[in-house]
Amino acid sequence: MKKAFYIIFLLCVSASYMNAQVSYTKQDSLIFEKYIATQRPNANLPINELVVKTALYFQDTPYVSHTLEKTEGEQLGINLREFDCTTFVESCIALSRTLKSGNLTFAAFCKQLQSIRYRNGVIQDYASRLHYMTDWTYENQKHGIFKNESQNLGGILDDRKINYMSAHINSYRILRTDKAMLQKITNMEQTMNKRGGHYVVLKQNINYLKDNIKDGDIIIFATSIEGLDYTHIGIAYHNNGQLTFIHASSKAAKVTVESNTLAAYCEKSTKGTGITVLRLNELKGK
Repeated sequence: MKKAFYIIFLLCVSASYMNAQVSYTKQDSLIFEKYIATQRPNANLPINELVVKTALYFQDTPYVSHTLEKTEGEQLGINLREFDCTTFVESCIALSRTLKSGNLTFAAFCKQLQSIRYRNGVIQDYASRLHYMTDWTYENQKHGIFKNESQNLGGILDDRKINYMSAHINSYRILRTDKAMLQKITNMEQTMNKRGGHYVVLKQNINYLKDNIKDGDIIIFATSIEGLDYTHIGIAYHNNGQLTFIHASSKAAKVTVESNTLAAYCEKSTKGTGITVLRLNELKGK
């Protein structure tokens, strides 16, 4: 009897946590359940192959910008019905890691996603979310999610000052009105800048290195925009012998396999300087 009560107590605590911390719809949970049912046979694939299958599973899902800015207060936003470029990649990684873990519950997926999206996996406020890809990369590499291969691929150091958010507060609703939050974001930018910059494979070198970029590598697109580090993110994919990538595309208005090669896509970008390449690590014990 005591054991049964303890289990019920734990379930109530878990439900309370989900209600307080997570924003999602019934449709999101149903999409998750369908994903698990259809992709479970692929659970033993290497993580890089599984993340590609996950990305292709969501092909044609609508693109919607700023999907994390639609709730009041900071919550873990779960939206598998539509993606922006970052939430697409984060969701693909979290879903793949959930499948690999063997704990196939929606709560386990939420925990995986939260650990990727928030500093030390803890939701405190708007500033605890990893807004900059430089910060996102640093934190997730620190926690073993992936390894940054950019320097090994001949990338060069970009040590420009990153301060786009604090310099463009009118672009961020919360920063326009909350001076304390603006100070937290400014402090976070200063901490990032003390790390010494980020490595970028220049776009003119991508074609020479394409055989060293693997399916499932996370590709972040660096920019020359003042104060900003990256502007886009996708998942590397060799399609018909050509290296391209899968992404939530604003131009296509959906998740798609990019029709251009990775090198050609970067060459066409006037503000793009190159890419950072992140290689997913297998889960420990898997």
